Amino acid sequence: MLYDVEGAAAGGTGVPQAEAIRAFRVPAQPFTEEHGLLTPSLKLRRRAVERAYAEEAEVLYRA
Repeated sequence: MLYDVEGAAAGGTGVPQAEAIRAFRVPAQPFTEEHGLLTPSLKLRRRAVERAYAEEAEVLYRA
């Protein structure tokens, strides 16, 4: 999977530059119910994820 994402980031996929992946990070902590990032039905708790990863997202948007 990492190879696929890195290949897409390198270009040559036919995706416009504005939509291309420039930077990404794989979180060290899994998204689980115990970590408060998923509901019991395994749906993403968007606000919890936004709060938990606000700094990382800001860094990626600046890249």
